[in-house]
Amino acid sequence: MINSKLKLGIKVVLLIFLLHSLISVFNLETYIGLFTKYQNQIMIIAIIILSGLIIVDIASEIFRKYAREREEKAGEYLTLNYIFKYLVYVCVALMIFGVLYQNVSSLVVSVGLIGAAITYALQKPILNFAGWIIILYTRTIKIGDRIYIKNVGAGDVFDIDTQHIYLSELTLDTLDSTGRVLVIPNSYIFTTSIINFTKGTPYIWDYIVIHFTYNSNIKKAEEIVFSSVSEVVGDLMKKLAERWSKRKYLISKSLCDEPLMRVGITRSSIYVKAVYLVNTYEKAKVKSEIYRKILQKIEKENDVKLAYPHIKAIIESENNFKNT
Repeated sequence: MINSKLKLGIKVVLLIFLLHSLISVFNLETYIGLFTKYQNQIMIIAIIILSGLIIVDIASEIFRKYAREREEKAGEYLTLNYIFKYLVYVCVALMIFGVLYQNVSSLVVSVGLIGAAITYALQKPILNFAGWIIILYTRTIKIGDRIYIKNVGAGDVFDIDTQHIYLSELTLDTLDSTGRVLVIPNSYIFTTSIINFTKGTPYIWDYIVIHFTYNSNIKKAEEIVFSSVSEVVGDLMKKLAERWSKRKYLISKSLCDEPLMRVGITRSSIYVKAVYLVNTYEKAKVKSEIYRKILQKIEKENDVKLAYPHIKAIIESENNFKNT
């Protein structure tokens, strides 16, 4: 407590010393005269700035209120908040220039020179701002989307401002959260491929691959995989196929109401691949449930075995060599 009071006292003494030095060095009468001369302009500018800040504060509170009440459209309200805020800032800046420069031609020349200097010095921020405008106009990305950016990573978008896209990072294989935040410049929208998993619909195609030994009953193995996947996502795929078949712009032949099965051969196993639809936000959970059901069913079978990396040695007697 004593140390805090001592620090506060030192700061007060230092402030008094600095103000005294300022008064002794500068001729304050000159500045007072300038203030008196331009007091009307200064007051108008102060009122414009304060009014703009108050308007932004009130509008932000209104947008946040609607975002809390309507969570399904929270991203849109937050985006509108950004747009409105920067429109107010631009209007405030133009009004200040109008107060400072009564001569229109002088104002135009000054704005042009300042704009050219800013454009040269702030190329990347301006490019990020342009990317933000494109994102708002095209709606390729919005808050709440799950996206993948090439050579960067995947994540859920939780904020977009004039300079950056903010992602809750996800692992690439299972799309589980890592707890980290990816901050991506908006300019990536011009230079990098971006995959949006939730554009139009949150449902994506996923797959699992199960390897079995050569001496396994492959027909039974395929039935185990198919039944396991159907038990988890079968009802969902039927509902989606029924819903999407009513849309005119979709070709009904391309719709599937059950998992797709594929069988293949490797050097050491026979694999069964199941392709199915899943909500991208539930991908890891659904895949885990499918694996669990497959393992439970395989345990009950004697003629179905999982393949795994191993070395098998074949030993033949000398008599076999002599006979051949």
